[in-house]
Amino acid sequence: MRFRTLCPSIPPSLYPFQPAVRITALEPQKKNKRRVSVFLDGNFLFGLSNDTVGALGLHVGQVVERADLDRIAREEQFYKARQYAFLLLSYKARTTSELQQRLTRKGLSPDIVAATLQRLAELKMVDDAGFARRFAEDRIAIGHKGKWRVRGELLKRGVAKEHIEDALATAPDEKEAAREVAEKYLSRNRRLDPDVLRRRLYAFLARRGFSPDTIRLAINVDDSEST
Repeated sequence: MRFRTLCPSIPPSLYPFQPAVRITALEPQKKNKRRVSVFLDGNFLFGLSNDTVGALGLHVGQVVERADLDRIAREEQFYKARQYAFLLLSYKARTTSELQQRLTRKGLSPDIVAATLQRLAELKMVDDAGFARRFAEDRIAIGHKGKWRVRGELLKRGVAKEHIEDALATAPDEKEAAREVAEKYLSRNRRLDPDVLRRRLYAFLARRGFSPDTIRLAINVDDSEST
């Protein structure tokens, strides 16, 4: 979605010279029935989404001042920001921080971004606590990653620390995931020297984000052997 189509504004040069004008027509656009062409005093000025027209209660015969045009432009930006956010969420779940970054990169003003995120939260389409719980469960139970790795990935996604710790507290036990990873690694590398195998397995599990205690349990070595 291009920037100029995402964030339309009404150029000051298009403002009517009169302090107030009247909406003389709201005509559905031929190529997109979800948008209407707005005519002021018989002159086409801009196109708007049906959502914006409905949200502002625009109607034929309504008197519009310059301040109203700014309000209309802002509402249209808000509408298109929501549509862009819906599109992003249709691909995959995202955190509040991730959406904020994507919307900001589109050139949207901070107040439009904040209003969009608030609306998404009201619609329960963005929920960092729920995102963290699902992410932790999937990464540990299915992805076989350790809690340290999961914590770091959630922090990078901008999830608050309290949500992360709550998610990890209810996540599947990482010890079982570590054991499964260790068993597969051992089965593929049986020909290695036992000491070399243990060191490499330890490093492999550490890279996957498992804690030292979990790693020692998984490969059945004591503290002295792992140092």
